Amino acid sequence: GQERLATPTWQIAVGSAPTVSSCVAVFATASHIVPSAVALVAAAVFVRTSPRGHRHVRAQGVSLQANRVDEGCPNRRQATLSSAVALLGIAAPPAAAKAPDAGGARLASLTPATLATAKGKVFVITGATSGVGLEAARSLVCNGAEVYVCGRTMGKAKEAVLDIQEGSGQPVLGKAIPLELNLASFASVRQFADQWKATVKRPIDVLALNAGLALKTGLKPEEAPLSQDGLELTVATNHLGHFLLYNLIEDQLSPSARVVVTASSVHDPATGDPGSQATLGNLSGLGKKGPSGLMVDGGAYDSGKSYKDSKLCNVLFTLELARRLQRRGSAVTVTCLSPGLIPSKTFFRNQSSGFADVFAFAAKNVLRIAETTEFGGDTLCYMALDPSLQGKSGLFYSAIPPGQHVFVEKQPSPEALNEAEAQALWQRSAQIVGV
Repeated sequence: GQERLATPTWQIAVGSAPTVSSCVAVFATASHIVPSAVALVAAAVFVRTSPRGHRHVRAQGVSLQANRVDEGCPNRRQATLSSAVALLGIAAPPAAAKAPDAGGARLASLTPATLATAKGKVFVITGATSGVGLEAARSLVCNGAEVYVCGRTMGKAKEAVLDIQEGSGQPVLGKAIPLELNLASFASVRQFADQWKATVKRPIDVLALNAGLALKTGLKPEEAPLSQDGLELTVATNHLGHFLLYNLIEDQLSPSARVVVTASSVHDPATGDPGSQATLGNLSGLGKKGPSGLMVDGGAYDSGKSYKDSKLCNVLFTLELARRLQRRGSAVTVTCLSPGLIPSKTFFRNQSSGFADVFAFAAKNVLRIAETTEFGGDTLCYMALDPSLQGKSGLFYSAIPPGQHVFVEKQPSPEALNEAEAQALWQRSAQIVGV
């Protein structure tokens, strides 16, 4: 379990933490907005497995050998950190340091006057217990909104409410109310909708479908987590749970409500993201149980692609809902957004803590492509409140160029604009969730 340095060979102890190769793969997935930088790293590395099961990684003449050791190895986390930063060519932060703040700016186009319009409005935000959702809820409550903070458990929702009430550092003019909502369970979504209609009974001015799950890369099919309904967890949570929620509480929206969907620019293969690209094929795997249902397109399981596919589903849902609302003559609007690269601990909760430290450090200090969670929260508030978006529907906004703290309208991917595919996705999703 000891760490040794001998030029040009390092022997590192990584335990159950990701190998260097998986760090590079996840780094590539998360940093899709700088494909050239990732390509340089990926091109310099090739991985092979020896007969004894050791992982060998060669990068520019340096050989790294990663041996599995006991979980309790005290050097495991620092060894993982050192090996990853060696590949990236950067100086590592101290082992005991927390992941640094990954940006440093707020969204300038979100003005105090715009935030003030939140006063008295009712918001429902999924995934509001951390990250983008929590920061958006904080800003809205401080500006007088009534925000229903949705979490996977009531305990998490209550913790977030307490954070908003006591940790905001400014007067809290509105209200934060905790509610339990587990999007990985159709039963939980239905229970939430029933509770809203029976006890809350408040017209919803903004419904923010924000919760998102990203699993670690490199999972084997037998390791793929499933939802409580036996479906692949990522798409079940990010798409199907939100689809069901919207359809169950659509009649609870105020006449001119805004629906805001947190998507991602990785829905578009043109971003140059390494690895398999988002595409849904003929939807042959959607809703199926067992190995053939682990991917929407029915292909081999790929957890990284599953996340990208779920974000493509989010954009397709947004655009199809916009068309349906327009045909009905509804004043309700729906838009979607990509808040930028935010390497928070919560987003990387399925990775090792060492990887999260390395990635946040590199994204901020080397590649300079990161945004803060506060900036991400601002982008959600902007879509929910900005007067320039009043009456507009079917738009996609993204934090482009990366790390520049700007937020602009972008064209979705060609597949996201495929109306026939969007209709098929809607119909198939309705069958699966039972609406």
